[in-house]
Amino acid sequence: MTTVNVQLKIPELKLFLNRLYDSYHQQEYLVSDPLEFPHRFKDPLDQEAVALISALLAYGNVTQIRRSIEDLLLRIEKQRISPAQFVKSLLHSAGRAEGRRAFAGFVHRFNVGQDVLVLFELLARSWSEYGSLGAHFTEGLDPDAQNLTQALNRLIIDWKKWAGNRVETSFSYFLTAPADGSCCKRWCMFLRWMVRKDNTIDLGLWSDKGIKSRQLVMPLDTHTGRISQYLGLTQRKSLNWKAAVEVTESLKSCDPEDPVKYDFALCRLGILDICKKTYRRDVCEKCDLMPACQFARSKA
Repeated sequence: MTTVNVQLKIPELKLFLNRLYDSYHQQEYLVSDPLEFPHRFKDPLDQEAVALISALLAYGNVTQIRRSIEDLLLRIEKQRISPAQFVKSLLHSAGRAEGRRAFAGFVHRFNVGQDVLVLFELLARSWSEYGSLGAHFTEGLDPDAQNLTQALNRLIIDWKKWAGNRVETSFSYFLTAPADGSCCKRWCMFLRWMVRKDNTIDLGLWSDKGIKSRQLVMPLDTHTGRISQYLGLTQRKSLNWKAAVEVTESLKSCDPEDPVKYDFALCRLGILDICKKTYRRDVCEKCDLMPACQFARSKA
């Protein structure tokens, strides 16, 4: 059941969302998104590794996120190997020792260099055992599943088991799961990058893995969550996994096969400070979503 504002017909909401999509789902806005970093690489394993850490470090303000990802990439570059080669080197004790030296002193809010190293060690093991993280992920995927809840839960269970007692440190901040009730914004964003392929923004590295775009779940953060509430896509106050699924199901009314395609554009409204969190006539009346925004219309 969707929660779309009943006063607004679905074709109208789709029209306004598609206008927003056309305006902001453009490569020129990649500089405001961590997805810019994997786009710098051509090799699929380089992209997968950089995408993973770029997504999981995507908490905090944009400047801080960019600084931290740039820092990590520079540390790897100084090893004179590619990101994928760096990850693969962690399967061996000598590589892990080099990795500890390379990431010493790195800090991004709740996470430190050792956390990133453990994350890459888990990625290396997934590559070694399955060939790619995408292949590992699809091991837990029911092709007929409504969404990726079960598959994501299984991947996190595997990685927690492999990580052992290290998961009790700040590293645990990387391994959020639907089973914990988290909205899993960073993982949902990473999965969007990996599954969707549109030759503009999303990479689609796993587009041949049997995962369908309609199984993706909307990445909810403070920006997309607030705007989803404004649009009546969810009535939930807490931005948890249930809210993320509810927003996704509502968006399926506009595009049943690719509901999360609107994520990048919706997120620009917050990241670029276009949506001011309060009604301002000079701003709101220029917004593509104004006719659908319950919040703005109630203030106008």
